[in-house]
Amino acid sequence: MRKIGLLIYLIPLVVISIIAWNDYAGGIEEARNHPAAVHNVFYLDKGQKLISIADGEQGLQGMIYNTSNHQLENDIPLASNIFKDIAAAYQNKQLIVATKDNNDRLSVHAIDATGNSKELSNHSIIIDDYLRNSTYMWRNRLVLVNDGWTKQSKAGLSEIQNGQLHSIDLSDSSVLPARPTNIDNTHNSFESDVAIPMLVATLKDGRSAYISGILDKQHRPAVYVPQADLVGYEAEEQAEQQFVQHFQADPTRLLQVESDYPKQVRFYNQTTDQVGVLLPTPQPVYQAQILLLNDEEALVTGSTTKDEADGKLIGYIYNEKTKQFTDISPLLTNKTYDQVTNDNFTFYKENTTTPLYYSETDNSAGWFNPQDGSISQITNAEVEQWQASDPAKQKSWQGFLAYLLEGGPIVFNLIIWLIIPFLLLVIPFVIHFILRRRKTKQLQKGVVTQATIIARAETGTFINEQPQVRFTVQFEDEGVLRKVNIKKVVSYLQMPSIGDSAMISYDRRKQTAIFLTTEDVPAQPQSHILYNAVLQKIDTYEQVNRGQALLLHFELDGQTYSVPVVQPRGFQYRLWDKANLIQIAGMTRLLSYGVLTDLNKKDELTLQGEIISIQPFAVQIHQRQLMLMEVLVSQNNQRIQKVSSQFVPSQLALSVGNQLPVTVKQHEFQRDLRLMQGKQGSAKVIAVEFNGTTGERPLARITVQRGDAEYVLEQSIEPVYGVEVGDELWIAYDEQTREAMIVKYASM
Repeated sequence: MRKIGLLIYLIPLVVISIIAWNDYAGGIEEARNHPAAVHNVFYLDKGQKLISIADGEQGLQGMIYNTSNHQLENDIPLASNIFKDIAAAYQNKQLIVATKDNNDRLSVHAIDATGNSKELSNHSIIIDDYLRNSTYMWRNRLVLVNDGWTKQSKAGLSEIQNGQLHSIDLSDSSVLPARPTNIDNTHNSFESDVAIPMLVATLKDGRSAYISGILDKQHRPAVYVPQADLVGYEAEEQAEQQFVQHFQADPTRLLQVESDYPKQVRFYNQTTDQVGVLLPTPQPVYQAQILLLNDEEALVTGSTTKDEADGKLIGYIYNEKTKQFTDISPLLTNKTYDQVTNDNFTFYKENTTTPLYYSETDNSAGWFNPQDGSISQITNAEVEQWQASDPAKQKSWQGFLAYLLEGGPIVFNLIIWLIIPFLLLVIPFVIHFILRRRKTKQLQKGVVTQATIIARAETGTFINEQPQVRFTVQFEDEGVLRKVNIKKVVSYLQMPSIGDSAMISYDRRKQTAIFLTTEDVPAQPQSHILYNAVLQKIDTYEQVNRGQALLLHFELDGQTYSVPVVQPRGFQYRLWDKANLIQIAGMTRLLSYGVLTDLNKKDELTLQGEIISIQPFAVQIHQRQLMLMEVLVSQNNQRIQKVSSQFVPSQLALSVGNQLPVTVKQHEFQRDLRLMQGKQGSAKVIAVEFNGTTGERPLARITVQRGDAEYVLEQSIEPVYGVEVGDELWIAYDEQTREAMIVKYASM
């Protein structure tokens, strides 16, 4: 009997032990199966070490691995904002990583092969614009330019060279005769066919000043302020000559890619503006691109055929002093032409004796030793798997013991608190599975349409304390107005009202219907993204409120794609700019223009939207009519109103009450909800800066003043209404974070 009693006593102990072990092992597997997302990977120390830039608690983290055993050797926090942009270079056998924190302050780390990190910046340098837009690479120097267009920062030029950061205040009167109000790079400024890169600044007194894009040995830029009668190309030419003399550069044997087909590399004399002979590569390189690796070497990549679609990738390191070529084609065997020519793909080579490295954002990295031809490459996904080899993420008896010590009370209550939830979870799951299969069969037999609720009444039945309601809906099917009853259990808190629209599936044979959720609605047509289309032509149409209707013609791979848009005042679409397009059901729209599109689907949220007002305009372009819609977007019991203009196909009938799916960025939607729950009031626009578009909506950074306080709005704007300096906006704002969003435009 004692043995039986002992056995009965041991059974729950064994059960609890198994449950506890499974819970512990599940936690380990969760950590291993969901590693921190890796954005960039860089080899170091001739491939012996690897640095991954991944998501971290402060935004990003640099994780240093030993490539021989995949062990994590160090973890370096890197301050970053929500955009998680970085700029990188190899200098002094270190990886230089520049980021920008949430306060727009520059952070620069120099990371060596031992895992040591040195902070080069003192967080005093502010970069107003996106880091990607403010950073240039010139012969292994990282150059960062700040416009200084906000009151919180000053215009500045920073350079990272040989592992050292030097910065100059361009607002200092000893540098320029007046404060710069705008700074931009000149044509082809940081390309291979200029001896010295050059910036042009618009000064407060109306004059222009030319500034060298790099610093001299005294860590100052060369400056040229032309006379009043010297403008345009002549002034730029004088500045070039002065900068060449200042830096003692040779402008006579530069490299330039032909502007015409088949785009080979030729020597170029900047002084005489004469194009010379072809660069004598061992094999012809067509559709070429040039990257200035360091002070002595340039990288030429391209195709073996005049049409890159028919050829293979080929590349050479050209030593400008010895005139020798090194073939790097083995490094390119598994790459595509579009991949290598994308802005996300960058090569690095510190000097003539170091390896050639490359890093492709969100994809892969590699290195090539020109001396012995050795190659190593790795993908970001492989590096993410290395995180699982961390000893803290391995199952062990020591780890299990620590788990028991930490969770003792939970472990002792598992036998009570897990059996009941288990039953409660399994039974609804089985019921849900059965009902789901039944609903799937009903959907297969029915047609999806939109209906209006015209009556409702409770049946008297309650399930889980929720009433069963009989809804009468009205809809049009095959030209006939029909009515049908639908029974559904609903919460009093989420009770649909008479007059509400709803999506239903109607079975014509049985003359029955069921309500649909967003999960039941047939999938949207497959989309196709067209990357890096070039704007070739702009057709102008009517004025629309404060905007101008345009038809943009993009070209990609010999095909032309036309997209109607509205261009607000202050924003401009420019010829030869690149954009990403998206095609859905044969219709082409802008996905992004002038900025990198965030294709991270994990942050996307698809919500239900209801059209509450439609304002059609007389503008029609390519059988698409411009309509301005107000849409009420809902999530649970939270709602937010958005306004959006779109060129809608003429044959598409839209009406107030129509339901439609709306895709938003989850963090932006939560921010807007938070702001809408706070204070609101009027504010005056004091600065507006545009940076490309998301879709057809220009992305703007707007500074507004309300009383003595300034707020910054970073959002897309409705182009029909536009935003200009001096506008009086109605905003929702947060006095603590200085965030704000537009509630009502000045021109509404």
